[in-house]
Amino acid sequence: MAALLGFCLLLLQCSDKKQESNPFYDLAEGDIVFQGNPGEANDAIRTATDSPFTHCGVVLRIDGEWMVLEAVQPVRLTPVGAFRQRSLPGTYRAMRLARPVDADALHAAREWGRRQKGRNYDFHFRWEDGALYCSELVWKFYREAGVEICPLREFHDYRLEHPGVRRWVERRYGSPERLPKGEAVVSPGDLAASSLLVEAPLRH
Repeated sequence: MAALLGFCLLLLQCSDKKQESNPFYDLAEGDIVFQGNPGEANDAIRTATDSPFTHCGVVLRIDGEWMVLEAVQPVRLTPVGAFRQRSLPGTYRAMRLARPVDADALHAAREWGRRQKGRNYDFHFRWEDGALYCSELVWKFYREAGVEICPLREFHDYRLEHPGVRRWVERRYGSPERLPKGEAVVSPGDLAASSLLVEAPLRH
């Protein structure tokens, strides 16, 4: 019993540390939230893009609750608290445009985002609209609002020759040669590095 109690206390301490390292923000509609996630695929993304961020989404106010529109499988709305809790310690960030778009532009983006719900996740990161990956969803959301958050890149711009990245590419595409190196692409790290964004204010 004592051992079980000690284990439970350890879990609580770890949970508290995770919360402390993932701050609470004073959110607004259209904020972009970023996180890092565990796993081999995410390790490859971190290495290839040289960024701690492996996933992102857009914050929306839905029926009085803060939700994250995110491209997982499928595209869905997730409560902000749940999104924050699954972030690796120190990787949760909320950012927003330094110059917010007007209400009409945000409404157009929201309507586009609403139509994406249920769309499949794009496991091959193609720049077409049939399926979407996370940073593609965010980039195209803001395109609907008339803003290009950051320039698009191509796969060959990233660190593809790293052994961990090559292993992941082989598993995802069958062989490195099948990766469309000239495909337009955008990563969570590209979005987070945009000069148009600033960190959202912390909640006091």
